[in-house]
Amino acid sequence: MVSLCKKSSPEKEQGSHNTPCSESIILAPNPQSTEQPPAPGTTTSFYRRELPSELVSFTSAEGRKLFKEALNAGFAEGYFNLAGNFTVQSEPAYCGPSSLAMVLNALEVDPGRTWKGVWRWYSDELLESCRTESELKASGITFDQFLCLSSSYAQVIAKRGAAATREEFLRDIKYVTQRDDVFMVLSFSRQALGQTGDGHFSPIGAYHPATNKALVLDSARYKYPSWFGDVDKLYDSLQPVDIETSLPRGYFLISRKDTRLDPTLLATDSHLDQLSVSDIGIVDLPERPLDVFPTKLSCGKSKTCCSSKQK
Repeated sequence: MVSLCKKSSPEKEQGSHNTPCSESIILAPNPQSTEQPPAPGTTTSFYRRELPSELVSFTSAEGRKLFKEALNAGFAEGYFNLAGNFTVQSEPAYCGPSSLAMVLNALEVDPGRTWKGVWRWYSDELLESCRTESELKASGITFDQFLCLSSSYAQVIAKRGAAATREEFLRDIKYVTQRDDVFMVLSFSRQALGQTGDGHFSPIGAYHPATNKALVLDSARYKYPSWFGDVDKLYDSLQPVDIETSLPRGYFLISRKDTRLDPTLLATDSHLDQLSVSDIGIVDLPERPLDVFPTKLSCGKSKTCCSSKQK
């Protein structure tokens, strides 16, 4: 079984359609990479990856210029909420829970559960979905499982890449980057953007209208820095099919449950995901029982709700 964020065996690392958020072992070096191989007799490991040339590192001179211009244009309104709560995923397959924890903390949603000591806070290791901790570490979560988990704590609009149009995707990016009360999390294919690995989750932090680039706050900061990417190419990265679900990836618009959103986000051409969706398209799932998972935060839903398969 292969999910969006998954550790895979070494033989699948090269050219696979289902490689992980962050690989731990590579059998052969990439001939186009400038990375130095480990010294003989040492354990194979890596310190970060080189960004593909078409992606712009957030911390580069060009990246800083793009961000300043995006901020001045009013398309980075939620950035500081996210940056102030940025979380590097604690496990190679935790990109989904890490991205969700960032967004929930940015929205100041009270988890209602203790994190450590007397403090209530979201962290990726506390977000379990319907998978066990060992399953999460091995396989991460799928698009549907992210939807199931996130809808327990927030108002969520989920859109499959193949269903949302290119124009709709751009419209939604512009909408969320001009506000600080709704955030977008992408579920995308790294391979489609020339990166190593494949399925990954990360939030959008800003949009630069003049170049049509969006800032992706990469949750695997140990692997790639945050980066600006062309919105059309980001849209293309939502289309590859996840082998476990036999469905494309997509994106989520996440806000507090009491937030009033623009009705155009729920336009009929959105073809919102059909997993337990109410009449207006907002995910409306039963509240999780208060007596389950006393030390972990979970969707608390049935296996049917959290199934990675669509009927």
